[in-house]
Amino acid sequence: MAFPIPSHLPRRPSPLDVSSQILSKIDSATTKTLDSALATSWLVELDATIESTKERIHERIQADLPEFNRQLDLSKSVQTRFHSLTTNVDTLNDVVSDPSPGIISTLLGNLTSHARLAQEASDAQVKFEALSHLLRCKTSFQALTTLIQAGKLSEAAEACDHLNTLLEGTPTHLNQTGIMVDLKTKFRAAHARIEDQLSDALSRSIIIAPTELTILSSVQVRQSETVLSLHSILLSLSHNSLSNHLTTLRRDLMIHFIDHVLKQPVSILESSGGIEHKLSHIPSPPNEEIRTQRLDNVSAILTFLSAHFLSSLPPSHSTFFTHSLCKPITTSILNNILIAFLPSSFDQFPRFMELAKQAVRFEDQFIVDMLRSDSYDRPVKVWADGVSGHYERQRRSHILNTSRTIIISSEGPTDTFFAEIEIPSEVYPPAVPIQIDSEVEEQHQEEGKSDAWGFDEEPKPEISESLEIDEDGWGFDDDPMPEPQPIHPSPSPEIINAEDETDPSEAWGWNDDDAPLAEESAWDDPWADNPTTPGSSTPSSPTNTRPPPEPTIASPKIATRLEKAVNKNKKHLNGTSMMHSPESPPPLSSFQQQLRSMSVSNPTLVMPQSNDEPLSSGKRPLRLMMSTKETYLVSERMKQVIDIVENVLDEGRQFTASTLFSSSESASTPGTTILQSAPAVLDLYMALYPVKFAKELEAPDRGMRFSNDCSFLSSRIELMENRLSSNIPSVVRDGLSECKHHLKIWGDSWYYDVIQKQRQLIDDILVEGAKGFTYSGDQDRYDDCESALSQSVQEIKRLAQRLKGVLAKSKYYTAIGTMADAVLSRVLQDILALPDIPEMESHRLNELCHILNALEGLFVEDPTQASFVVAYVPSWLKFSYLSELLEASMADITYLFEEGALVDFDVEELVRLVRALFADTALRTTTINKLLGGHPMPSS
Repeated sequence: MAFPIPSHLPRRPSPLDVSSQILSKIDSATTKTLDSALATSWLVELDATIESTKERIHERIQADLPEFNRQLDLSKSVQTRFHSLTTNVDTLNDVVSDPSPGIISTLLGNLTSHARLAQEASDAQVKFEALSHLLRCKTSFQALTTLIQAGKLSEAAEACDHLNTLLEGTPTHLNQTGIMVDLKTKFRAAHARIEDQLSDALSRSIIIAPTELTILSSVQVRQSETVLSLHSILLSLSHNSLSNHLTTLRRDLMIHFIDHVLKQPVSILESSGGIEHKLSHIPSPPNEEIRTQRLDNVSAILTFLSAHFLSSLPPSHSTFFTHSLCKPITTSILNNILIAFLPSSFDQFPRFMELAKQAVRFEDQFIVDMLRSDSYDRPVKVWADGVSGHYERQRRSHILNTSRTIIISSEGPTDTFFAEIEIPSEVYPPAVPIQIDSEVEEQHQEEGKSDAWGFDEEPKPEISESLEIDEDGWGFDDDPMPEPQPIHPSPSPEIINAEDETDPSEAWGWNDDDAPLAEESAWDDPWADNPTTPGSSTPSSPTNTRPPPEPTIASPKIATRLEKAVNKNKKHLNGTSMMHSPESPPPLSSFQQQLRSMSVSNPTLVMPQSNDEPLSSGKRPLRLMMSTKETYLVSERMKQVIDIVENVLDEGRQFTASTLFSSSESASTPGTTILQSAPAVLDLYMALYPVKFAKELEAPDRGMRFSNDCSFLSSRIELMENRLSSNIPSVVRDGLSECKHHLKIWGDSWYYDVIQKQRQLIDDILVEGAKGFTYSGDQDRYDDCESALSQSVQEIKRLAQRLKGVLAKSKYYTAIGTMADAVLSRVLQDILALPDIPEMESHRLNELCHILNALEGLFVEDPTQASFVVAYVPSWLKFSYLSELLEASMADITYLFEEGALVDFDVEELVRLVRALFADTALRTTTINKLLGGHPMPSS
């Protein structure tokens, strides 16, 4: 039964031949279809196919019968020849391979006999050669042994070399034999014995002790009567052994003789007797030493070696040994003579130059000529030619190390001094608005004085005697410059009505909240102490009348009296004082406003006024006139730094002018490196000090003192530049100029950085505590605002106490004024930004503003004089008016605006303030429209 093919397998194609077709049919038959008839049909079909095939073959043959017969005959011929060849090959194989008479067997026998004979002949030749070589080795070894026993080490060394040559030429087949191994062992022992005896003889010929060198020209071999010369010993030693001995000899020579005599003063003693030559050294007194003697001692040592040792060296080692001495000797001379004795001051240079010249001569005579060093390799001469550069680099290193020690050394609180600074002063007529009482005004009217400001009038004797003013604001000048003397101003402005004898202060209530400032204005002047700077004198007590501050205006009332004063053109309010004037004083002109803004950044700027032009706004006094001399605190180390720089410049100039180095081959001009150390000291200070004392400089007083130090250095460098001679290299001038510029920038930037940090600290206190002064009507919020303002005032006062004895007065007041201005600016900004200010909050805000009035005491030196706060706090006047505008009526605001008293406020600020303070009424709208029209123009 056929195996069923799975259906998923591919089927083969249908067969084409009869056999395949029949097999397929048989395969496809099943048990049901298979029977005899089917099988008979298959047989019949197969027989028919076979018969058909035979017929086709027969027809094919008959179609080309001659060709078929030819191929048949050819096939029979090939079969016959193949049978004949097979028979012949079998016969030949029998002839060649037969064991008895075969050719191969005969040939192999002959070759075997020949090989045996050749091996016997080779063995005999090898044995002969081995015995001959062994005989030669034995004879040579016996001769070597005889020489060794006789102590003839030189001949033994030659015999040893001959035997070594024989042993190295030993045939290969003898190398591993027992006799050769034993002979080589005995040879190595003999060679070692020769080397030991030669080394012992050399050690006894050259004896080096710490203080003595002994050289024997000949020595007797131990346990023999043979005497060997030093030359024969050196010549007989092996190359490696002699190299080791010479290395040890060079080391001992350098340690015990060359280096020793170059490091300290000694005396050389030399003695010769027969075959023994000695050289010894003994210490000499240091105080009697001549430094050139050290080079003479080395010369004596080298001469001794050349006479008694170098001449005995074999040529193969002589050059090597002498060259090996050159570098250590020149290095020792450089380190122990030239570099060690390099002077630390210029006055010692002539003597040192003689030593350097002798060192160069020594190098020429002994290193180049005797030791045969390369004539182009002369380190001593090269060093001596650049001696100026070596000295300058050493001095530079010493200068910078000394400067570094001074810069990073800790300092105590008393390591300071007061430096003096010249302040250029400009004298202008006093432009301080004054306030006079009714009697003085009537007296002026009777005398026909039409100048409302009183610039052109001469002060009366009785007034000038009591109010004599010293021009020197700080009292440092002995001869104060005279200036017109104004009448003493009143501490607070008053509005005087000629028709009403009521107290003029009642109209505004300016005297209601007067508080004494004696506590804040008491001035313990640290600058009044006698400064430690040379040429300073004890300052006199200040007597100059200070420009008055903007007055404090307390709870405003109705403006009935103000309106009357305006209508009658009598007494007018002009910022800080009342003047008798036919017209109201105009506000600041644009040019004066520009000057006033400039004065904020420049404390020495003043606003000049002529007698023809009245002060724009009476509330703006002139900048405080500073004295021509001020003192400020400087670290004591600054004197040391400046002394170093000045000494360096002096030394550099002296070095440059010297003729000692006229023949020097150095690339740069002598003295340049030393001169360049001057700006390097300053660079080192700027690089090290802020890093070393970074934590300490976080304190404001230390930061300001560092600013003073930089400014002091900058000013002193400028004085040095003016005194520099014309032969100073431009690179040094540029370096000093750059350091001066950098120090000036550092001093200014550190000064303003400290101020900025303190301003930010105060601003943070107000921002976090006051929170924009919103809802000040609530008691808790009011307490928070009050606490923030009080804390700000205390911070400024504490800062003022810390900086008072550190900064110069001009910088001190600028710094404190900037702090105070930061508080006022923040308060102004927050209050003016309030969208709505109820009546209760306006009262509360007014009370809070009065807390800052305590800052005015920081700008009072004499309690009997007015403060000069306005000169250093740009926002003071504006803030003073703001505190009063918070409780002023609409009529008061309109009046002050028309009089030009509110010029510090922008129109938008005034409009916003009016809208926040007052309800939306027709009057408020009219007032706002008037404000939007802009500030009134000053009358000519």
